[in-house]
Amino acid sequence: MFMDINQEIKSFTPIDIDRFSQENQVSEKVIDSVKAYNKAIEYLKTGSEDIAMIELKRVIAVNPDFYEAVNLLGLCYAYTNQLDKAQELFGKVVQGENTVLKAADYLNFITSGEGGHLKKSSRPAKSAVKPQKPSKVKKEAGKREEQHRGAEVQEEYILFKKLGEQLKKPSVALAFNLFGIVCLVAAVLFFAMAAKDSGEAPIDNEPAANAATNEDYDRALAENLELQKQLDAANLQLKQYKLSGDLSQVTSLNSQKKYIEASDKLSTIPVEELNADLKKKYDSLKKDVDPKAASLLTTQGNTLYNSEKYQEAIEKLEKVFKLGDKWSFGDKALYILGKSYVEQGDKQKASEAYEKLINQYPQSSYVKYAKSRLSSIQ
Repeated sequence: MFMDINQEIKSFTPIDIDRFSQENQVSEKVIDSVKAYNKAIEYLKTGSEDIAMIELKRVIAVNPDFYEAVNLLGLCYAYTNQLDKAQELFGKVVQGENTVLKAADYLNFITSGEGGHLKKSSRPAKSAVKPQKPSKVKKEAGKREEQHRGAEVQEEYILFKKLGEQLKKPSVALAFNLFGIVCLVAAVLFFAMAAKDSGEAPIDNEPAANAATNEDYDRALAENLELQKQLDAANLQLKQYKLSGDLSQVTSLNSQKKYIEASDKLSTIPVEELNADLKKKYDSLKKDVDPKAASLLTTQGNTLYNSEKYQEAIEKLEKVFKLGDKWSFGDKALYILGKSYVEQGDKQKASEAYEKLINQYPQSSYVKYAKSRLSSIQ
């Protein structure tokens, strides 16, 4: 026997609540369970089986004789290869009065040993409004503008790189240091020769010679100090050129939409060593790059979770909150992070993720699902 489980799930349609309430004398509690059932069907259409199953469990807890909901939850269990749970639910429906034949068919299929032949159709792509294609003239103008910006960034980066390489050459650095040392040695020799000359001079001229020697010595020390200051200034300038080159590289990565690489590069730059202009550029880049990187990491984490690569998903999602503490999409990132930790068997970390979601995003639609999952692992 062959059955397309995904197609069976799609065959369930929402109940018309207005018509249902008019044709039946029902309580508010039953109306709420029908609404939750309809919501579960909508979640299944978007591929959120886990949330749909939570809704269906809530429906059945309130109204255990809602056999359509029981059947749908049973199919969800079968779809996720939880065949024991599916068999249990279909068995309950067979014992009831409604939808007996359909439930019996499902139960027969699950217990026949053909569960391995479940056909899971690929999920349909979400519909989206197709954007209008830009005109050829606008397209070419945008392309030229982008190339121009890229060229400016590249030229700036090459300029800073060449300047940095010149100042970093051992010969240049050695020349600076040798020049300072030569000046210092010259000052010492000059002082020694002056002292010797003063020793051979007549005793009558000794005070005048000593005064001249002291002046020359002080002047030599002052010149050497000035040279040392110039050397320090040159080293500082060299460092600023290098840091400016690093920031230009971040700008280039950002323009190429390599947001995660740009954010990683930005995190290696020592902020305390930046001058005022470079600090301003750094702050502007960080404000632009980090939110894009965090959003992309959240998307990648969700994809990895759906591919059952839970540890990789955890690494991506943890990094989201290293870039910032609270994002507009942080509730989704925390919810997926919690589920990933559950799959890895780390209930403590999962609880921390769900609690952070509940505390930091109290208005989020993910809160009730986080609470449900939290109670199931505690």
